[in-house]
Amino acid sequence: MRIRNLIPALFFTGLISNASAQLADPAVMNDQLADSTKSYVWDCVNLMQKQSLYSSRVNWEEARDSVARMLNSSSTLSEAENIVIWVFKKLEDHHGMYGGIDTSYRYPAPGAARKMSASILAEYKKPRAVKIQMLSDNIAYYKMPAVLVGSNTEKMKEWANLMMDSLCSIASNHPRGFIIDLRMNNGGNSEPMWQTLRHLIGEKNRVRLAGADGKLLKDEMDAAMIQYRQAGMPDRLCTLNEKLPVAVLIGAGTASSGEIMALSFSTRKNTRLFGEPTYGVANATNGFVVQNKGYLLLTVSYLSDGKKKLLKQMAIQPDVLVQNDGDNFADPARDTAVIEAMGWLRKKM
Repeated sequence: MRIRNLIPALFFTGLISNASAQLADPAVMNDQLADSTKSYVWDCVNLMQKQSLYSSRVNWEEARDSVARMLNSSSTLSEAENIVIWVFKKLEDHHGMYGGIDTSYRYPAPGAARKMSASILAEYKKPRAVKIQMLSDNIAYYKMPAVLVGSNTEKMKEWANLMMDSLCSIASNHPRGFIIDLRMNNGGNSEPMWQTLRHLIGEKNRVRLAGADGKLLKDEMDAAMIQYRQAGMPDRLCTLNEKLPVAVLIGAGTASSGEIMALSFSTRKNTRLFGEPTYGVANATNGFVVQNKGYLLLTVSYLSDGKKKLLKQMAIQPDVLVQNDGDNFADPARDTAVIEAMGWLRKKM
């Protein structure tokens, strides 16, 4: 999940900020280090030190001394970018990335590698799309995909309308319970996701942002933020009963903004999560363009649930563990997680 300047009121892929050197470094004044490539390296280092949620993991005095020495002995762009990556690795930022001038780097995924089901791998080869289906006993199935549109407000509106139209279509059947499938939702811009489902989830369950000290951050509501949120709002709404029982399906393919949606459901009454633990990057990131050359995506905030409980383990745990070897995205009625969820829904209905 990427954000613009940390709003607590659910989440979106952020507006990218232009970055400049925020922390003065005496070495930059040295004629030898006035080279634009070396200046670029210092801008990247300064951003990581100032903006990263994990800045305290790094001994910056030692790191900056090492950067100065390595720059003095470097002679190529590749060597300079390797210095940026060397510092980035120290953050141990599983969610962030460095998109450089001539290279890129992403820190290894958290935890041991997890096996994806054959069904989900086959489904990933298809275009991203909402899937809706009425199941037996008047239970509605709604699969919410990732919304990988960056900060493009036109695309945000387009996806918000697409997802809401599908939700309204299945809601017109007056279902007695919902299954919300987030197992293929691996992130992107969560503002359209939240705006689509917030009337089912309930405003009080919205996820909040917290700083490195664990304290909740103040909601930002400037003109730009209001405009941004409006771009994520669908043009029409449909009537949804907040009291309906809801089963939410999660798994290794649920990441970033998908995890944000799962976390928001976790504090909703009459709701249960089924499946496997999520990918493990449930936090907030922000993107920075550096000197119009490279790009840093940095984790900048923790998340807290609707009850203001801080999430530090970064993964959402299911209430009911269901192994993914029975996934069936082609026919949800035969999917083992769906079947398990339907059993619980029938009791709640």
